[in-house]
Amino acid sequence: MVTPVEDYSPGRMLGLMARSLLVPTAEPAGAGVVAEPAGGISVTYVGHATVLVRFDGVTLLTDPVYSSRLILPKRLVAPGVPLAGLPPLDVVLVSHGHMDHLDVPTHRRLPKTDTVAVVAKNLSDLVAGSGYRDVVELAWGDTVTVRGARITALPVKHWGTRNLIPDDRGYTGFLVEHPGGTLFFPGDTAYFPGFRDYGRRFAIDVALLPIGAYRPPAFRRVHMNPEDALQTLVDLNARHMVPIHWGTFVVSYEPIDEPVAWLEELARERRLAERVAVLRHGESRRFAGRGLTAAAPPP
Repeated sequence: MVTPVEDYSPGRMLGLMARSLLVPTAEPAGAGVVAEPAGGISVTYVGHATVLVRFDGVTLLTDPVYSSRLILPKRLVAPGVPLAGLPPLDVVLVSHGHMDHLDVPTHRRLPKTDTVAVVAKNLSDLVAGSGYRDVVELAWGDTVTVRGARITALPVKHWGTRNLIPDDRGYTGFLVEHPGGTLFFPGDTAYFPGFRDYGRRFAIDVALLPIGAYRPPAFRRVHMNPEDALQTLVDLNARHMVPIHWGTFVVSYEPIDEPVAWLEELARERRLAERVAVLRHGESRRFAGRGLTAAAPPP
């Protein structure tokens, strides 16, 4: 697929977002029934970058956004698992402070039972008072263990400013290691060579890789397109990839369903289809894990 050459226009972007208000919110394709981990990793696509991840004994939710609107963009597909259908959450991960990844009203509404929020640096004030037992900030290289899941913050290629004025908000990817397997969640990121290093150091079973928000081309400075995501899958040497950051909100120029269609086409062409697990909203899958593998020292 040839990506058009086009410049960023605030007016065009606002127009696309505004038109999304006229589109009815669709029901999720999946039933929202969460797979049991059964010694492995259960992954359920809620929508955008919100993914429910379960290992035996610990349940995590990534970048939770349940609001029907993000200031202007409207949710185009209802959450794949409704708030009332969420299992008890042990950990909530927050990769950065952009509105489509850190939605304060959602954090206040999430059901919590002794839940810990693990966030990028300088984000704790945004979720303080939301009812978490604890809020843990991680800078790159920092680690925390919650209910047997070891969570490490890893560098990615993005940015963290929440508003128009630089505010020193952090951004990060997360590696989650558990005896049932290892999962990588980068939040938002562009492709960068550091992924090859992660592939050498960690035995990643499932990578949740963003595939949308790549048009206009300037957006690829901080986002991946499907080609980038497939290269990341190869670089990480991950057993499986679940695409995220698609089909939920209008945040860029490309048609809302283009990223996943392009990804599936590329995966077939490059003989990677068996490693790419496309989950529609509300669909869930269990992945077998290779077990906890200690990180090797950087080469």
